[in-house]
Amino acid sequence: MSSRARAGVLFSTRDDLELVREAERLGFESIWAAEGQGKTAFGKLERWATVTDEVQLATGIVNVFSRTPATTAQALATLDDHSDGRAILGLGVAHPGVVEAFHGTDFDRPIARLAEYIRLVRRYLEGEPSAFDGEFYTPERTSFWEAFEPVRSDIPIYNAALGPSNVRLTGELADGWLPNLYPREAFDQASEWLETGLERGDRNIDDIDIAMYVLVSVDDDPAVARDAAAAHVATYFRDIPGYYDRVASEAGFESMIERVRAASSAEAATAVVEDEFLEQVAVIGDETAVRTRLAELRRAGVNLPIVRAPIGADRDSVKQLLETTQPT
Repeated sequence: MSSRARAGVLFSTRDDLELVREAERLGFESIWAAEGQGKTAFGKLERWATVTDEVQLATGIVNVFSRTPATTAQALATLDDHSDGRAILGLGVAHPGVVEAFHGTDFDRPIARLAEYIRLVRRYLEGEPSAFDGEFYTPERTSFWEAFEPVRSDIPIYNAALGPSNVRLTGELADGWLPNLYPREAFDQASEWLETGLERGDRNIDDIDIAMYVLVSVDDDPAVARDAAAAHVATYFRDIPGYYDRVASEAGFESMIERVRAASSAEAATAVVEDEFLEQVAVIGDETAVRTRLAELRRAGVNLPIVRAPIGADRDSVKQLLETTQPT
């Protein structure tokens, strides 16, 4: 077994084949594609599969409102077939800004929908031919045509959970937990929620991969690194209200959130993001400092750090991120 530390990388909305190849060359075990309101994650991953051989290809994330479970299972199984068994499904409930404002559907009972969704995706992959009578979906059969047999029936499913009910659901049903901008001090409490879910599913901690999106800002100038990370955080809190800020508020940063939202500009919002909060949710500094902090995260229980550059990072900054955080 390799002794190399595990690491993944999120390219978010970036679709750059050279960077994808470089991530595989440097030994990252997985590369993750977001979609939001841009290019589809599956479309990018299908493209990336053509220029890679070993790295795992993960949606990071697709939401449970914009596609039916059947559509997601089809896309996932197709990607897995085309990549010779390298697909990972990163799922999430997203938030009203995407679900209602962009997709035009109600953000209704997201946790219950997610639980049914996971079960149904697995049924399609396993080829269960019988009907399914759910609260949200009632397919008459949950199997593909005989002409298409999935490469794997057990493609890993990671859940981007933040709140207690969703983290417990992750422990019960998912293969991996994928939090984002999650304060370190809240990690112990969330681990208890995860354990509760594992008990519900008659599982143990070895049955779940604790992954985490890790915001990494690398620069020899600490102020430059800090400002890039702060701008990223401020964008999330200003553009996605009522989601990521909830966890931050519960961790004691409610007044900071209010100041970020009340700021007159993006620059002013960046300036009021507290260093204490950045210490909780980001890895900032020169190459040595970044590697040290990632090692600390692994020791704290994060099995798979999935690094990402701050919003707005240029291509050279992403290349530096890859070189700095490559598994060793």
